[in-house]
Amino acid sequence: MTERSLKDIRGAMTEKTVDVLAGYRKNFSGSHPPGQLVLPENLKEFGMHMLGVLKSRAFKGGHEYSDRRTHDMRMIKSMGAMELSLYLYPRIIAIHNLGEQDGFPGENGHLVMPPAVRASFSRIEEGGVYLVDNGQICLLWIHSHVSPNLLVDLFGEPYTTLQSLDPTNTKLPVLETHLNAQVRNIVQYLSTIRGSKALTVQLARQGLDGAEYEFARLLVEDRNNEAQSYVDWLVHVHRHIQLEARASP
Repeated sequence: MTERSLKDIRGAMTEKTVDVLAGYRKNFSGSHPPGQLVLPENLKEFGMHMLGVLKSRAFKGGHEYSDRRTHDMRMIKSMGAMELSLYLYPRIIAIHNLGEQDGFPGENGHLVMPPAVRASFSRIEEGGVYLVDNGQICLLWIHSHVSPNLLVDLFGEPYTTLQSLDPTNTKLPVLETHLNAQVRNIVQYLSTIRGSKALTVQLARQGLDGAEYEFARLLVEDRNNEAQSYVDWLVHVHRHIQLEARASP
């Protein structure tokens, strides 16, 4: 990054992604039709993670403060595989769709975690509440049409509208409602797998809080940060794999 432009770096990473997948196709997937995109079973998420790298603050297009780019660059270089994987593709949990046992110990004594939602606004439901964690920040994004009953279950009696919530509050209150206990248990579990990093929950109320921009940035599968959506990215990579296959003897 100190020697080349970000545009050149992003182009080089894209080329490397194409080289890896084209090499796999050439050597291991010759039986598949030429027009089919073939991904190695153990590298199904490779393209997604590479897109996450391109959209990270270290490499993304558009305006970004140099100190934040530098911080991201140093942080990415220091991360292990599991931490980096979560950072590049965040865990998103639909709070409004939690099952009865989610957030409580199961038969084996381990906490039952709900299934994650894909990082795209097309998967976000109207009136929903989502917990978004990338290992560094944790957002509680709340849709503008959220049910007052859900807010009361989560935050307590006085809170029936988005406007009544305090955006500077970083902890859930301890209530006796089932939903509140579920979310507090899930947040506690997420905090235990962060190592030394503390976990604070930041509110991102739709149409009200600046943290909503951070929520949009974490939706890796969408078109943002001057980068393609995941579908467009796969189409772009696949096209170049085909061109490379035709060019090779």
